[in-house]
Amino acid sequence: MNLNNIYKKNGLIALVIILLTVSGCTKFVDVPSPIDQIPSDLAFGSDTKAASAVRALYGIMVGSTGVFTTTLAYSGAVQISMGLSADEIMNTSVTNVFNEFYTNSISAANGKSSGDIWGSIYNLIFNANSIIENVEKSTGITAAGKKQFLAEAKFIRAANYFYLINIYGDVPMPLTSDYRTNANLPKVGKEVIYNLILDDLKYAVANLGPAYLGTQRLRANKYAANALLARVYLYKEDWVNAEIQASEVIDVAGKTVYDMETDLKKTFLTSSKEVILQLQQPGSNLYTYDGFNFVPSIATNAPQYQITDKLFQSFETGDLRKTEWIKTVTLTIGGVTKNYSYPYKYKLNGGTGTTRTESNVFLRLSEVYLIRAEARAHQNKLSDAISDLDVIRKRSGISLISVTKPNATQSELLDLTAHERFVELFIEYGHRWMDLKRTGTADEVLKDKPNWRPEAKLYPIPLDDINKNPFLKQSPGYN
Repeated sequence: MNLNNIYKKNGLIALVIILLTVSGCTKFVDVPSPIDQIPSDLAFGSDTKAASAVRALYGIMVGSTGVFTTTLAYSGAVQISMGLSADEIMNTSVTNVFNEFYTNSISAANGKSSGDIWGSIYNLIFNANSIIENVEKSTGITAAGKKQFLAEAKFIRAANYFYLINIYGDVPMPLTSDYRTNANLPKVGKEVIYNLILDDLKYAVANLGPAYLGTQRLRANKYAANALLARVYLYKEDWVNAEIQASEVIDVAGKTVYDMETDLKKTFLTSSKEVILQLQQPGSNLYTYDGFNFVPSIATNAPQYQITDKLFQSFETGDLRKTEWIKTVTLTIGGVTKNYSYPYKYKLNGGTGTTRTESNVFLRLSEVYLIRAEARAHQNKLSDAISDLDVIRKRSGISLISVTKPNATQSELLDLTAHERFVELFIEYGHRWMDLKRTGTADEVLKDKPNWRPEAKLYPIPLDDINKNPFLKQSPGYN
């Protein structure tokens, strides 16, 4: 999906949503003027209207707004592609549209990479830039409103840039909504983009309040910004700041806001105490795209994606995560009887209504504990790291490190943390794929995968963008 087309065609999705809401129209053709002529003073003339634009950003992240895009975006494409690229899942059929990710032979013309991932992420970045620009210059939004809306837009921009550089490496970094400027941008180094991400998240931490807006955790608060900032510091190997930001969530918010769910059936529910931020699919669908993609709609059908033997065997005896978050069924297909195991963190794969029980969990408390455990281990705070890991292990029903290995070395604790991240965060927003790359273990762990080569750690820049932007160069190994 060419960036120029993204900027021209998808750029003002949020503004269209506002206009439809304000005018009461129910059809796109009822909008009285072209979207590129919507005056910003209409779309950002008050706190109420600006809030609609910001809420729309979260909806676009789910990937099905019903306006311009029906792509999966974060609601499936990231989990599936990166899960297949790593060692979490495998596809049942070689005709599956994501098969190139499993075989690590992604074409630069691959539609899932160019549209559902690259295109969707840049679309969100463009919309965030547009909101930032228009909120800053608005004369109708209150000072408090400006701080809130800018902080949320920057949080979402940071989140999307984080995924973009961890999937594709060096990429263009548009900072405006001017598609003429953005269309021919060259690549920018990851460290430059990381600096923007840090600035955006620091602004979000400073300007978002601790309370959630609304009755559910569907818009970022201060602690969501702390959690994502902790992750960014972890990836940059800034162990001190990773621990500080994680502690803001764990110790400052404490159990008054978040707590680990002892019943693993509740972890991914909308009522979960562990949730820091959820993404709720717009419309009336009660299911998440994770549930839709991973849970077979017909009980006798083979699942599209199976848990790898490696992941299945990585769970320790008695680990409740294996029994609650993975479902195994025995099926006879084509005269062959075999067991199929598939992700079961989300249980619903269909249904419509008004009361949702599941929404995609974008940030949750257990990841923050694992971030702090790793950061502490790197600082040789070994007993503190053990305490954090044991919070996860205790609720998972397995032995505590403080009992079985209280004198674990730094190296052993880092290995234990990597293990816990594998079995805790599997098939959630590409954690495993990105963990293998950031820790330098991808080549060794994935060496036996089909077509593996070191260059496969980055996805190719979409061919359409390469052809239309003379300043954009392809990733190594894809020319």
